[in-house]
Amino acid sequence: MSYIVMECHSSYAILLDEEGRFLKAANLHYQVGQKVCDPVLMEERPSRRFRPARWIAGGGAAIAACFLLVFGAGYYQNHLVSYSSIYLTINPEIRMELNRIGEVLDLEGLNEDGKLLLEGYEGRGKDKTKVTDELIDRAIEMGFLSEGGQISFSIDSPDEALFQKYGEELKEEVNRHLKDRFSITIEIIDPHTGESETTAVENPVQEESQPEPQTETGAPTTSQPETAAPQTSGDSDYDPGSDGVTEYSQPEPQPVQPAAPVYSEEGESDYDEENEDEGESDYEEDDEEEEDD
Repeated sequence: MSYIVMECHSSYAILLDEEGRFLKAANLHYQVGQKVCDPVLMEERPSRRFRPARWIAGGGAAIAACFLLVFGAGYYQNHLVSYSSIYLTINPEIRMELNRIGEVLDLEGLNEDGKLLLEGYEGRGKDKTKVTDELIDRAIEMGFLSEGGQISFSIDSPDEALFQKYGEELKEEVNRHLKDRFSITIEIIDPHTGESETTAVENPVQEESQPEPQTETGAPTTSQPETAAPQTSGDSDYDPGSDGVTEYSQPEPQPVQPAAPVYSEEGESDYDEENEDEGESDYEEDDEEEEDD
């Protein structure tokens, strides 16, 4: 049979048994609300007078003890008992002991780098994601994590649902924390099955500043401007079905102006000299015909 300690005095204690009876037992350093299994009961002499105040006080203490047992046990199980573990590996290896609500109860470095990373750091009572962010920042400052690195989380949980929940929370938090700083790889490992899931966190700043593609000689390639083809009118010799004659646009002929007569110093024109060389002019022939008439 089990008993609950209701009152504590210097030499004895008042116990409440499972049948609702109050019994007197030797006080073996008991505390109010404590559960006792093998008490040293003391014989009580019958009381000559009834003390209602004592019964009321005892009843109130019993109710308080019940509340303490119910809510105290719940708080103890949720906040003070280790329920799951997360093994964080960068190069340092850290073990985080968690309670049922995901708060860190204890941190332990599993290698020399892990012990160095935890030196001077206090993470007990903080949420697992906050501790993860702070440890990652310390790893960056100490040179354990840089561009292109990897962060692994091995989640030892009592059920699959909690493993999936913690895995998603850690991936989202690390992605948010490092997305504008580093390009890294996140690995979630199930220690019970050995299966792992890998997620890449890309840095958008580095994606925008990619180097130009280079040729085999190492010089950056540049695009050459295309040479415009000559404009021709009509058919081209290079067109299929052409007659082999390239037609170019020709300027329109301009009318030839007669040259002005050139006079010599004696007043004679060049036309007279030409007529003299050729014989009589047409005008002289006309005169002779008129005379014949």
